Amino acid sequence: MPATDRQPIRILDSASIDRIAAGEVIERPASVVKELVENALDAGAGSIRVQIREGGISYISIEDDGHGVPFRELPLAFERHATSKIVSAADILHVGSFGFRGEALASIASVSRCTMTSRSAQEDVGGMIRIAGSVNERREPAPRNVGTTVTIEDLFYNTPARRKYLKTPAAERKAVVGVITSIALACPEVRWRLVCDGETVLDLLPADALTERARDLLGSHVVEHMARFSAEEGGIAVGGLASRPTYTRPNRIQQFLYVNRRPVRSPALAQAIALAYREVIPPGRHAAVILFIDVPSGEVDVNVHPAKTEVRLMLERSIFSLVMRALQEGLDLRGRMVPGHAAADGGRTDESDPNRARIHQEDLRRQFSGSASAPEVLQPGGQGSLFSGAGAAASAENGLFSAAQDESQSAAGDDAALRPAPFWQLHRTYILTQIKSGLVLIDQHNSHERVLYNDAQKALAAGSFAIAVQQLLFPVTLELTPQQVQAFQDHSDELGRLGFAVQPFGGQSVIVQGIPSSLKNWNEGQLLLDILDDLAESGTGRNEDSDDLLASYACHGAIRAGARLTVPEMQNLVDKLFATDLPLSCPHGRPTMIEYSLEELERRFGRR
Repeated sequence: MPATDRQPIRILDSASIDRIAAGEVIERPASVVKELVENALDAGAGSIRVQIREGGISYISIEDDGHGVPFRELPLAFERHATSKIVSAADILHVGSFGFRGEALASIASVSRCTMTSRSAQEDVGGMIRIAGSVNERREPAPRNVGTTVTIEDLFYNTPARRKYLKTPAAERKAVVGVITSIALACPEVRWRLVCDGETVLDLLPADALTERARDLLGSHVVEHMARFSAEEGGIAVGGLASRPTYTRPNRIQQFLYVNRRPVRSPALAQAIALAYREVIPPGRHAAVILFIDVPSGEVDVNVHPAKTEVRLMLERSIFSLVMRALQEGLDLRGRMVPGHAAADGGRTDESDPNRARIHQEDLRRQFSGSASAPEVLQPGGQGSLFSGAGAAASAENGLFSAAQDESQSAAGDDAALRPAPFWQLHRTYILTQIKSGLVLIDQHNSHERVLYNDAQKALAAGSFAIAVQQLLFPVTLELTPQQVQAFQDHSDELGRLGFAVQPFGGQSVIVQGIPSSLKNWNEGQLLLDILDDLAESGTGRNEDSDDLLASYACHGAIRAGARLTVPEMQNLVDKLFATDLPLSCPHGRPTMIEYSLEELERRFGRR
């Protein structure tokens, strides 16, 4: 490196310090909303109104009816590390409020134009203070009822490098909705209103119970599958609501974790939930869980992360076990095995186990003993070429299935009655077929994913309703969460082009009158809810890259492992697979097939 002149050590100016601190606490508009809402709750607010424009990038307003800030303390509220929550370092070990660092307002005001209007119960008139980029511009008396309103405009206006990394307004709006949903679940006694770009997204009256608030935010169709659970041990209490195995999601978007009512992220707690359900739901699916953990304040470190989204639990192992036990006992999860699901050890025998070969040998002997039933043989379901039309052209191009039918015909002669079936289904998961150079196993789910993705991609590119719609005999009404509503609004045109005939039906409900004719897993609307969940979690918005939508549509709509297929269905699937541009992998990059050459088989059987 080139030599440079030594620079003296100096103390940064306060504006630079504030902006650095803002980078730790304020990542996006949702971070601002979280900090200001937590301040309102700490102020004893019984009603909180949140308004945003352009996802909160241009405008955020948080209005509460809490105890307010006295006029003389308004400037002090924006000083770094000025707080009413703690007095000394020892108090950090016993924090009972959401906020305590005294950084949030100073950090927010350093990267925005911030106005606070507040009045305490001890004063007849309120006050207003305006700060832009940490510079105090105005402070004067102002009328207001008891409580506080904080308005944030032009977030990151003076830090363009930070601003350009923000996502689209639609994606930022989703993040804000997620923050309010999470906090509102933990505070059902509070009245919540959320207005986005003039549209009321949430309007929740105070609720007497968690079940009522969960119904408001997750929908009655989710709550009807949920049950209460609780356990207590050694001064630690866990409890909440969790879904029975009859209701699962493709991701963890409906898992809400709280420690002393503080929303947190915790891989350990997420793992405890997964282990509690591991024997009753299939891999890749997740329960809906609202989990509250109450621990003595001295047993949790809330000072791990500047944004206070992570905590360190002193008794993590005990809490982990307690969460598992509470879920298993509360929902009767022990001893129940979902059909077709592997046991807790995955059904695998360790490669180093000396008994592995013997166990496998005995298993094979049982399967092929004289008392065993003969293996099922499927006969051809139709006439014609194995790979016809576009499929034939594609297979010739790839070279994998060339001359497959000729090989079959030469082996069986001209008698069609003796001709073997072109395909066999293995464990209702794989399609097995002979090719000239050996043997191929095709994964039916991965292959159908690729077909659906290819069809959907063409439909969106054509800009027309290119996918055939199957009208439902009985239209289905679905109740959406706020995040699902936002995802539906962002992608309604694209969903329509994919073959979903869906219309708003008042409030947070939609009515589905038709679905893509090629789907296999509609499941009375669960498929569409899964797609909307994926879109809500991905954060993509209107007019953005549609890969997330296509991949989700293909994954949730594809044939599942365990589905029985007839020979014509298998043939049709393979034909369509090889008519796609990338037949050898699914949209997620997993292989659609595995080839075993004759040479490899001969080596395995000792012929070479």
